[in-house]
Amino acid sequence: MRFCPFDGGGLETVESDAFIGRKLEGKYHIEAKIGEGGMGAVYRARHVLMDAPLAIKILHPSLVSDATSVARFQREAQAMARIRHSNAIAVSDFGVTEDQINYIVMELFEGESLRKTLEREKKLPYAASIAIARQVCGALEAAHRSGVIHRDIKPENIFVSPQPDGSYFVKVIDFGIAKIVTDASKGGPPLTRQGMIIGSPNYLSPEQCTGQDLDARSDIYSLGIVLFECLTGRVPFTAVTPVAVALLHANEPPPSLRSINPEIPESLDRLVMRALAKSKNDRPPSAREFAEELGRVARLVSPSFDPVTPLVEKILDASAPPPNGGPPPVPPRPPALPPVTARPAESASPKAASAAQPAPSAPPPVSGGVWTGGSLATYGQASADGASGLRWIIAAAVVVVVALIGFLLYLFS
Repeated sequence: MRFCPFDGGGLETVESDAFIGRKLEGKYHIEAKIGEGGMGAVYRARHVLMDAPLAIKILHPSLVSDATSVARFQREAQAMARIRHSNAIAVSDFGVTEDQINYIVMELFEGESLRKTLEREKKLPYAASIAIARQVCGALEAAHRSGVIHRDIKPENIFVSPQPDGSYFVKVIDFGIAKIVTDASKGGPPLTRQGMIIGSPNYLSPEQCTGQDLDARSDIYSLGIVLFECLTGRVPFTAVTPVAVALLHANEPPPSLRSINPEIPESLDRLVMRALAKSKNDRPPSAREFAEELGRVARLVSPSFDPVTPLVEKILDASAPPPNGGPPPVPPRPPALPPVTARPAESASPKAASAAQPAPSAPPPVSGGVWTGGSLATYGQASADGASGLRWIIAAAVVVVVALIGFLLYLFS
């Protein structure tokens, strides 16, 4: 039947999903599809006995007969199971049913991809961009310590959940093409050939473009591209074909952030350019150090940045996270030292300056041991602490008196 017998409208064929409504292994009831990629589809599901929501990724049935695809799917489960960090999606189970359905059971995270956020917002403020990048650094540091290189860091694989204070909580997903470095000693079959380029063209590191061996600094380059896009609304390299983009990554220096937006602070520009260095030896040596440098830059552009908060969390225990994928509770911190007012090295955008208000005396809220950023209204402000101003006056007076005494001694000598 091509037309509706009641109103004459054209009819369309709607293919039903055979997995929706199915129960896997007698304990996972699949409710709805929430996403799909090249390797498989992701479904919202519920654990029947525990009545807990979760997500299940199922390998496409058409790939079950492909040994390489099956091995890569299993590799993804192994890579994700190694990582215990609040900013990385947690895996709780992996299995193959009697009818050869390969599935991975993961935590369900309510949010949207950074890609969708950028499509809507075009670009993000400094505070939000730095906060997102530092949380990604936390997940990458945990992965690198576990011998896992992601190899596909891009906005599509970074999910964000807006928080009540206006910040974002981040989850890194999709380790489908991750490389487990320690597997080389096990003699397992390689899933990529020598010289094979794998990843998303706009976010490839120069090493990926030239088929070299990869380490943690490849992920740092890709994260630098993501940070570049968050701050400017565009990627540094574009071309007609993926091969042309890869050649630009391998050979051409990226444009500076300030050449696109002169209001971006120089210190932030220099750090992003360092992450995008062609030689991996010129980049931050680890995700932890990259995040620490981002923190130092954040203190220059935003006095509300909290320097006491620990940077990268330790490997988490098996305790369940709070609802909506939020970070685990943070233990109480020791009292902070008295604040010391310093002259800001750089000021932020004129809009931020016009909206300036006195900086809060207490540090901003902390999410899972990772800074969640502050308001643009506080950029470029110095501390309004009266005691600090008095200390500056006393210090200036002492300098004047000492200079006067020295001058008198010089006249009478």
